[in-house]
Amino acid sequence: MKKIIYTIVLSTVIYTSGYYVWVASSPILFKDDSFLRGVADEGVNSTGPSFVDYDNDGDIDIYVSTEYHGTNQGNRLFENNGNGKFKDVAVERGVDNKTGLGRGASWGDYDNDGDMDMVVSNMPPSDRSIHIPTTLYKNLLIETGEANFEDVSREANLFRKAYPKDQEIGGIGNTGAGVAWADYDNDGDLDLYWKCAEYDIDNALFRNNGDGTFTDVTEESGTAILEMVTEGNSQGSPNWTDVNQDGLIDLLVTNEGDRKIMLLNQGDGTFENITPSFRTPSATAFLNPGNANGACIGDIDNDGDMDVFLPTADQSNRLYISQLSDTGELSYKDISLTSGISHKSGARGCAMGDFDNDGLLDIYVNNGGFQDTLINDVIETLPIFVQFYIAIEPDVNKLFRNNGDLTFSDLTWRARASGYGIGSGVGAADIDDDGFLDLFFTNRTFYSAGKQITSTDRNYLLRNKGNDSNWIKLELEGTESNRDAYGARVKMVAGSLTQYREHTSAHGYNSANDLRLHFGLADNTIVDSIEVLWPSGKISEYSDIGINQLLTLKE
Repeated sequence: MKKIIYTIVLSTVIYTSGYYVWVASSPILFKDDSFLRGVADEGVNSTGPSFVDYDNDGDIDIYVSTEYHGTNQGNRLFENNGNGKFKDVAVERGVDNKTGLGRGASWGDYDNDGDMDMVVSNMPPSDRSIHIPTTLYKNLLIETGEANFEDVSREANLFRKAYPKDQEIGGIGNTGAGVAWADYDNDGDLDLYWKCAEYDIDNALFRNNGDGTFTDVTEESGTAILEMVTEGNSQGSPNWTDVNQDGLIDLLVTNEGDRKIMLLNQGDGTFENITPSFRTPSATAFLNPGNANGACIGDIDNDGDMDVFLPTADQSNRLYISQLSDTGELSYKDISLTSGISHKSGARGCAMGDFDNDGLLDIYVNNGGFQDTLINDVIETLPIFVQFYIAIEPDVNKLFRNNGDLTFSDLTWRARASGYGIGSGVGAADIDDDGFLDLFFTNRTFYSAGKQITSTDRNYLLRNKGNDSNWIKLELEGTESNRDAYGARVKMVAGSLTQYREHTSAHGYNSANDLRLHFGLADNTIVDSIEVLWPSGKISEYSDIGINQLLTLKE
């Protein structure tokens, strides 16, 4: 009997020891610091994080949108106090969104005054209570010395032409599904694209007039999409990216249950839909009707063009590789199956980042069960003409490590990156400034008629424990270009590593990464060269740069 017991104990010890060795040897390893850092937020219906240094104190703060459902459930502004912990100051700063139903936020210095402003995408309440519309918040740090925010939607004329009710309620009405800043006309200030989740209401493009006001240019720009799809429901952040590298920022619009729309910037204030075109420039890969909630865009094969990952909630994930650098003409190749990322788990959010600093972009996916529950069965007060499917079952997230050969390995369990919940947004940022990208993702806790109907969920902050690889981070500041340098393209060479980044304001499901561009350098001990192509067309070049530092580059 003793021998049996000893054998069982010994086997358990060996198995346990083997497990910890297996985990410890992982090239990527995270630790859940959510409660330690003060950002767990249990029971709050969160819908996506974004990262920003809103108070210009040099450390990264976190903004989290929520769909308000009761006391103490407004949006969060987690201020970094510099010692590794965060404090929610949203109410104090004026960006708690009151009783709004938040569907993501996008940060951008729209007035080029040196502090970060923000627009919050909202949806109307189902119970016909006070409607907090999509709202533009101006940061008053430069004007007053205090980083408080003011609702300037009216002064900025952030209203749609065809919807006079916008002016009545003080912002963009209807169901906001995502927002993102970009300078589509390269005039040095940020413009805004707003997405709508209603089937028969279109998206909107607002051009920045350069004087603190905006003009709705949706119709004349060709960025309305209702005539391009069977039905709307345009979920997730807009994706601004220069797909053909002509110096003009283009726009990818994802939709639930319909094709995705790739709009090519023509340089004259208009866009052309190249999704159905079988002749180059072509984006026929995006005709797939899967329920994609935004996209993650980055150069996963380091060949100089931008590839696209689509997290889909009703089928397997999709990965499209740009063929621009290979053929000289724009088209995409679907490598979802061969790459190993075609997991089926009700994906909603995604984030790209080099989590092990080996010089290759990895992909993290926030899952939440298949999107197969009718929203009307969950929220009985919704009008009958609002119908769409959601995921209300939890699931495990996925971390796909880039192998460098157009394939990925599932490192979820070894990296301790699984999480568990009804996923929504996710972003990557170097929260503790140690040179390694951490992860912050949000989950949903659903309510109906004020009553909680799913298990209590929370936010997750996974701190990257790092390794011996080197890194460099770049903070870009435009002068002739928009101050945030959104749309800038960076080429970095270190030894045999050549990497490319695009600077963008939002991604995935209503989320945004660290606005400082991060490059893993593997074992390289010097950066040979950095080239920045600014939105203005100017080029800046730097050489022989030290590693393991944050470098500020001005246009």
